[in-house]
Amino acid sequence: MTAEAITRLLLQPPPPQPGAVPRLHLIGATITGNLQLSHAKIEIPAAFIDCRFDNEVDLSDASLCTIDLTGSSLPALSADRLKVEGDLTLIETVGGTVSLFRSDIAGDMWLNGAELVSEDSGYALRAPQLRVGGGLYAQAINAVGGINLWGAQAFTLEVTKGRLSSTGHAALRCDGLRIAQDLHCAELSVDGGGISLFGATIGGQWWFNGATVRNHAGWAVSAPSVRVGGGIYANGMSAHGGINLFAATVGESIELSGCTLTSHGDHALHAPGVRVEADLNLDDGATITSGISLPRAEIKGTLQLSDSTFAADASTIDLQHAVVGVLDMMSTNTRPLACDLRAATIGRIHDSPTAWPPRIELDGLTYQDLRPLLPATQRLAWLDRSAEYSPHAYERLATYYRQLGHDDDARTVQLARHRKRRNSARLPDRLWGYFEDLTVGYGYRPSRALVWLFALTTLVAIVFAAVPPQPVRTDGPAFQPVAFALDVILPILDLGQERAFTPSGNTAWVAWAGAIAGWLLATTVIAGVTRRLSRSGH
Repeated sequence: MTAEAITRLLLQPPPPQPGAVPRLHLIGATITGNLQLSHAKIEIPAAFIDCRFDNEVDLSDASLCTIDLTGSSLPALSADRLKVEGDLTLIETVGGTVSLFRSDIAGDMWLNGAELVSEDSGYALRAPQLRVGGGLYAQAINAVGGINLWGAQAFTLEVTKGRLSSTGHAALRCDGLRIAQDLHCAELSVDGGGISLFGATIGGQWWFNGATVRNHAGWAVSAPSVRVGGGIYANGMSAHGGINLFAATVGESIELSGCTLTSHGDHALHAPGVRVEADLNLDDGATITSGISLPRAEIKGTLQLSDSTFAADASTIDLQHAVVGVLDMMSTNTRPLACDLRAATIGRIHDSPTAWPPRIELDGLTYQDLRPLLPATQRLAWLDRSAEYSPHAYERLATYYRQLGHDDDARTVQLARHRKRRNSARLPDRLWGYFEDLTVGYGYRPSRALVWLFALTTLVAIVFAAVPPQPVRTDGPAFQPVAFALDVILPILDLGQERAFTPSGNTAWVAWAGAIAGWLLATTVIAGVTRRLSRSGH
């Protein structure tokens, strides 16, 4: 059948018969010639089922009732600015490039099982700013050259179980896409340029379960500033090139359980400033190479990293300035190299010593709860993994123990803080620090002062019991070695012995040494107790 005859039938259909609606319905026909219907207004439904077109079909700027090309073969379809009052059906259509720039489909658009191959290096489906009143369904599509839906709009979009490939550009380009309900990409295979959804808005859920996406030069999934009203569900997904969710907003959870994320750069998951109303799950055997970048992120639920595998030689977790409800790192199959929690705010940290990375940065970290509750000696090993001394980290841990009523653990942490600070002090300060530590444990081990006081008093009393001092006057009190020793060592006491007796010879040196030692001991005790009471002085 000739294209000219079809054109006449569409533009000048026969008068309708009573009780019948005119339409054009061809099955298995071969259409020769050029079907040129640009700017045409066709008021009857047209269906070409399993037909073969020898040349490109031109529907540019046309206005149609409905058109059905199910199972047909055509070199190309040029339909820019096409208007369709009902459905556009390209189910199992085989052909070259389909161009629908700024087209308006009032009903649904069907591409299930279509086989499209770009005749050049461009997209197989070119539909920037396409508007679909219903759903855009492209299940099991095979598009060599990829799909361009930049700025498009639809009620829902389904590109599931299909294959998209491209070279030099995104295989699925959806920048600025507007979807009222769900975006379905489950079990989709994408090779070449990955998926781009910069600034897209998805009113419902984004389904990516079981998808495999490869980008040989950049992000496998690049969706900065994407807004998802529901959640992102990508369980079991493989993203070779990583995922970019910079400044994304997600109304529910991000599920990446059991996924495999690999990257060409530093991060397999790049999501600075992401906002997640529920959980972000990277568990159930998830494998992450490179790192996870979540600075300034806000995750109101749980950041779940348990039962995940990290590349130990290169992977890092960046949570600087992030706000997280619960950080769960209770168990990991392979620990990451480092975790940066500087200035982060976390409600609860659920971890274990076996899951701690070799390096953890904790300066400025604020948290409300640590689970399980470990003794201070184990938590100090957690603090020791920081590259630099952080007074705030020690103070926060001590405050945490104190709030729980574990005062001994709190004192242990404070003592460790002073010892850590001492290592970077000047030599005179280090020497004084060692003296404070030895005598009273920087004020957090006051019982040591009693031991030193007892030992010093005993030594001085023994010396003067063996060589009694000379009495100042004959009518003075009787000599008491212990009382004399206390008078010498503790100047604040006045038991009358030091005024009544005067050491002579070498014992005078013992009295002077005892007085100096007592003064140092008293000064150290006062300084330590004052520091403990004020809980300041980093």
